[in-house]
Amino acid sequence: MKWGDQYSVDFVNQLYNGVRANITGDFRFVCLCDDATGLNPAIDALPLPDIKLGNARSFSGWRKLSSLSPQLTKKPYNLNGTILFFDIDMIVTDNIDDFWTYKAGDFCIIENWTQKGRGIGNSSVYRYELEKMHHIFHDFESRYEEIYDQFDNEQMYLTKMVAETMPVQWWPDDWCKSFKIHCMPPRLLRGVLRPKMPDTCKILVFHGPPKPTDAAIGRWVKHNGKRRMMRAAPWLHALWNPEIQK
Repeated sequence: MKWGDQYSVDFVNQLYNGVRANITGDFRFVCLCDDATGLNPAIDALPLPDIKLGNARSFSGWRKLSSLSPQLTKKPYNLNGTILFFDIDMIVTDNIDDFWTYKAGDFCIIENWTQKGRGIGNSSVYRYELEKMHHIFHDFESRYEEIYDQFDNEQMYLTKMVAETMPVQWWPDDWCKSFKIHCMPPRLLRGVLRPKMPDTCKILVFHGPPKPTDAAIGRWVKHNGKRRMMRAAPWLHALWNPEIQK
């Protein structure tokens, strides 16, 4: 999904190129967006689904819950069955075929790295059967202000709601890695040591700052404008490919 101007079209194009280079067979790559300008023509660009958000900030992740809407089963979307959802601020680094077959039919998500053992997912990568998830979308729209008071973000709400009716399966730990957690050196060494690529990783996730393009040149600016110390990670340049044959 892409809306607003926080992320450029390059984020979507490089994600498509990463998927295409690391998947076997045909696939349909859908981007739900408010502006399709500059997207690779191979990407199926479709309008953002309708969702009631109330007082949620326009750039908040709560809009991601529209990925569960029954509207997606109708024209012009015509989506059904198994969907693998990616945030756009990540890089595919290895073959992802197993993401389709692992615990087939179950809801799969990253176990949030900073909340291990608490039953909370990280919704940067999740897989679901669309027809089984409509009730969560309807629940959210029926009481979103109450939900905002109970949950800090959509991934906490999403994981809890799924767990009420079906198993929540965590992706294997070595499949999805966090740039900030698994690549960055300890805080006191960030001005000396460069970030390193994990030994095993299929998808490298950039949740919050720094973005991949910033991390590659050693720039980490937080949402409040303050800077954090980090060395450049030039190896990211080789992984970031938004311009492959459009």
